[in-house]
Amino acid sequence: MVPTISKTISTNTEVIDFLNSMRALLQDKHALYIVEKFSKDDKTAAFRSKYGITHDMVVEELLNLDCSNYCCTDIDDNPAFTGEVWIFGQYLQPPLVELPVLVYIKLKLQSKLVCLSFHEAEYEMHFPYN
Repeated sequence: MVPTISKTISTNTEVIDFLNSMRALLQDKHALYIVEKFSKDDKTAAFRSKYGITHDMVVEELLNLDCSNYCCTDIDDNPAFTGEVWIFGQYLQPPLVELPVLVYIKLKLQSKLVCLSFHEAEYEMHFPYN
């Protein structure tokens, strides 16, 4: 079953503004916080472990994002937090992975850049600016 989300499509200018804010934060690679769930269903940890993807490699992939990678904007579904989450897709290529794989990336801007998801896409993704 595909999860229900309240996604919207941000304007091209809003996406560019988000990406510029993200890049400004990532001038310090320690400004990226990758959420770890410490459970067996942590898809991000499992994906990173499977392919040996380090924190620095995630930073590099995020810095390569542009408007063509943008999928949608949503509201954080965690009731303890508020605000927008930005969803992107990025193909990782060998040698990072065995075969090209579309990665689902969910980000949130706070005092740091929070990476809520970085794992193989489970559902079809649409890219309005591609």
